[in-house]
Amino acid sequence: MARQFAASWLFEIVHAHALLDDVFARAEQDPKWRALEARDRAFARAMLLAALRYKGDLTFVLDHFLQKPLQVKSQVQEILIIGAAQLLLLNIAPHAVIDMAVRQAKQSDKSRHLAKLVNAVLRRISEQGHDLLAKPCQTKRNIPSFLYERWQKHYGTERAQLIAQSVLKPAALDIIAKEASENLVDCLSAKRLPGDCLRLAPKGAVSALPGFDEGAWWVQDFAAFLPTQLFGPLDKIRVLDLCAAPGGKTCALIKQGAEVTALDVSKERLVRLQENLQRLSLSAEVVVGDVLDFKPETKFDCVLLDAPCSSTGTIRRHPDILHRGNEKLITSLAKLQRKMLERSVEFVKPGGQLIYCTCSLEPEEGEKQIERFLKDTPHVERIPFQSDEIYDQKQWLTDHGDIRLLPFYSPPSCDELTDELAGMDGFFIARLSVK
Repeated sequence: MARQFAASWLFEIVHAHALLDDVFARAEQDPKWRALEARDRAFARAMLLAALRYKGDLTFVLDHFLQKPLQVKSQVQEILIIGAAQLLLLNIAPHAVIDMAVRQAKQSDKSRHLAKLVNAVLRRISEQGHDLLAKPCQTKRNIPSFLYERWQKHYGTERAQLIAQSVLKPAALDIIAKEASENLVDCLSAKRLPGDCLRLAPKGAVSALPGFDEGAWWVQDFAAFLPTQLFGPLDKIRVLDLCAAPGGKTCALIKQGAEVTALDVSKERLVRLQENLQRLSLSAEVVVGDVLDFKPETKFDCVLLDAPCSSTGTIRRHPDILHRGNEKLITSLAKLQRKMLERSVEFVKPGGQLIYCTCSLEPEEGEKQIERFLKDTPHVERIPFQSDEIYDQKQWLTDHGDIRLLPFYSPPSCDELTDELAGMDGFFIARLSVK
């Protein structure tokens, strides 16, 4: 059953462009999924994530053994990719993988006639697949060409290669503690990062970790946490958090003493934000609304705009991004971000601050966005970040004093970070002042 879920999910994501989070959320409503043991649910997720990250490699191997393309509706391609992922990436015993894949093919009228093909192809992959994967260009096979070419153009060949290698690695788990006590650090076997941020290797269900039920912490990547730390002192300061759900930035602002208004267009996502606030015993004004239509009664001292974007900086956590998105999407999102920027400035008091950020690696959504906005908006100016504000990580600063985080960077840590714990989400952050 775990393999069936993985193949079905892969089909949804690749062909119907479903979001990974939505796929998992729908599964939680499925009685068959809930009936699976925890280890089988974890196995299904592991197969899917491996297939999404390395679909280029797996397809390359499959194509070597297939004489002609398979019909999309049969879902045999997905059965084979999930099988290849088990054989080549997860090191599952070949007899178990092949037997279950053949059974899976036989369960549908659309794929029953291809069961012998599934058997033959997976047997050959188990015997020869590792040798095929040893051929060069492995990383580039797994990154959409348009995306890799963008990174190469903007960051150079060497850094583009480092980005590509980094985004294919699973991300560590970062949590923000309300108070990072030594007891909590020890219980979680975590590494200390700045700002009460702790990093640990993923260990099953997040809700089962020490301190979750007690509301001692919330999950948030260090890179996503960083923008909330850059306003300066926030005690009793009114802050508007735009596009706030699921609430990590809202919680981080409250932790600093800010009086936060959290706005998001999605009622469903705000339910999760409110659940997080309740679990953490934190309080904020929560408003359902669109940034472009929002009309607050008074202006705010500080505004945080974490704008909708292509999310290419978060591929480590969301490898489905590799299978959706294109140049048109990036252009469309950049236009929306510009509108949001123009509207967000109107919410800031004279002399107040606006922090704009995106979890994108694309310059149209970061560096170029801000340059064009500042050129067209004379009453707004940049407040460059200083290296002492970002823990003396000078390589994070752009020439103009904005912040550009890349996936192969790592946050400073009191302890050395192993390869498993290295890296961070890709982010762009700019700080603006409204005259």
